[in-house]
Amino acid sequence: MIYFIEYDSAGDVCHVCADPNATIVPLVNRVTFNNADGTPAKDANGNNLSPYGLVLADPAGVTVDVYNTLIAGGVENFTYNPTTQTVSPKVANAPATS
Repeated sequence: MIYFIEYDSAGDVCHVCADPNATIVPLVNRVTFNNADGTPAKDANGNNLSPYGLVLADPAGVTVDVYNTLIAGGVENFTYNPTTQTVSPKVANAPATS
C-alpha cells in the first residue's frame, strides 16, 4: 500500500490517497481540479492548478500515520514542506488589531 499526497506550490495539501495497487509514488498528479464553469483549472502555461489557484507540485509519499492525520483532520487544514518532507497544521490567521 502506497500513501501519498498532492499539494501545490505554496504547500497547500489538496488530496491524499492510499493506493493498494501502486508500488511507487506516482510521478505525476493523479487529480485535477476544475474552475467554477467546469473547465480544467490550468495556468497560461497549461500547468494544472490547485483549488487555491496555484500550480500543483509533484506528489509526495507519506506514512500511514500522516495519511490518517490528514484524513481525520481534513486535508485543507494542512500544508506540506517538500524541503523537510513534513506535514504541518495550517496556522490560523490572527485577527487584525488596530
